[in-house]
Amino acid sequence: MKKWINSFLLISTLALMGCEKFLEEKPNKKLVVPSTVASIQTLLDDYSTLNQKEVTTGISTCDDFTMSTANWLSLDQNNRNLYVWSANNAFVTGAGSPWTTLYANVYKANVVLDRIDDAIDRTTNLTAWGNVKGQALFLRARSYLNLLSIWSLPYDQATSTTDMGVPLRLDVNFNTPSVRASVEVGYQQVLNDLRAAAALLPNYPVHVIRPSKPAAYAFLARAFLTMNKPDSCLKYTALALQLKSNLMDYNASEGINSKAEYPFLRFNPEVIFETYMPYPATLQKGDIDKELYDSYATNDLRKTMYHRSATAVGIFKGTYSGGTFLFNGPATDELYLMKAESLARLEDKEGALTTLNELVLKRFKTGTFVPYTATTVAEVLQMVLLERRKELVFRGLRWMDVRRLNKIGANITMKRQLNGVDYLVKPNELRYALPIPEDIVELTGMPQNYR
Repeated sequence: MKKWINSFLLISTLALMGCEKFLEEKPNKKLVVPSTVASIQTLLDDYSTLNQKEVTTGISTCDDFTMSTANWLSLDQNNRNLYVWSANNAFVTGAGSPWTTLYANVYKANVVLDRIDDAIDRTTNLTAWGNVKGQALFLRARSYLNLLSIWSLPYDQATSTTDMGVPLRLDVNFNTPSVRASVEVGYQQVLNDLRAAAALLPNYPVHVIRPSKPAAYAFLARAFLTMNKPDSCLKYTALALQLKSNLMDYNASEGINSKAEYPFLRFNPEVIFETYMPYPATLQKGDIDKELYDSYATNDLRKTMYHRSATAVGIFKGTYSGGTFLFNGPATDELYLMKAESLARLEDKEGALTTLNELVLKRFKTGTFVPYTATTVAEVLQMVLLERRKELVFRGLRWMDVRRLNKIGANITMKRQLNGVDYLVKPNELRYALPIPEDIVELTGMPQNYR
């Protein structure tokens, strides 16, 4: 039992640092415990932690960029290992690991959920109370969706009840052992939390740095897409689009300054919920994949608004953050692409084409886009998936996409070449569940992912 306690004390202590930052601002900092809805809300308004520190694993592991051998060798050992999908030591240990970051967020959500029902002004602030509770459920769900996408095998309905997922911490009790739940139980927890959050969150948030009902619907759609369940993905995409469907015209639109170093303004009209990742060390030293770069047509504005060139340092400027951080929150463009893909998978060829064309029209120079046509659903699906990759590049979704697509026969092999050596990760390999940080395995005794 001591090992379990020590392990979670480490994680929870790190999580509490963010909560204490708020508490320490109070005059009697040692005595104050948040007891009102407003004070508990402040625990979730930790913008620098909860909105700006999304993990970058989905970028470093994706095949949207390449790197020279010299640049790869200049990275630290963990980033070198992560770039080539090593089965060992891909993550730093301690406070800096993405595992610890995500579980710190889970802990903060659990602290809020533990306290919110006992808020002294709950009955007089029911709307605000529900909003705070919904935000905490949303935070926990998106953290677990990230954890499952990195450290569990891709969702497979045939094996999900026996595949190892991640530990589910659902309260603040330090004495509860950290045991890996199944993949099925993990995804059901994500879905349950998001459904509950959607019922409580407002249609329109005070600001997009806080979650909302369309944000919860967007994450439900993303989760169901990851699970290869297009009918449910379509349901929640439609619900989200009913509340927010803005699309920017890249030729000229509010939210765009085409002459700026980073053309897309922060909080632009497509953003549903704002979260950012720091620009990872791997991408700083990388070049965009040439095949991907060449797939943008000459009149496709994304080619120059997203990418500096095929070989420029700091290659990507198309983030919706307005600066160097990489946006990875849900936005309306992702909703259109999820809708189009779901319609195609449900054999609605014309609906998928209409949805796709509505988006892509606004990405081309005015008067140059020729609407997509196709004779088969398979052709439409191929178009949608290529547009998804081009539109959502470097949002941290490609790793998730390759995992899910290979489960339904896409047969994608990702490849790196360094110093004349090929590094491959083949479809449905065990390495699609990345190695859990070694210190976590040692402290908790939980089983490491199979190699």
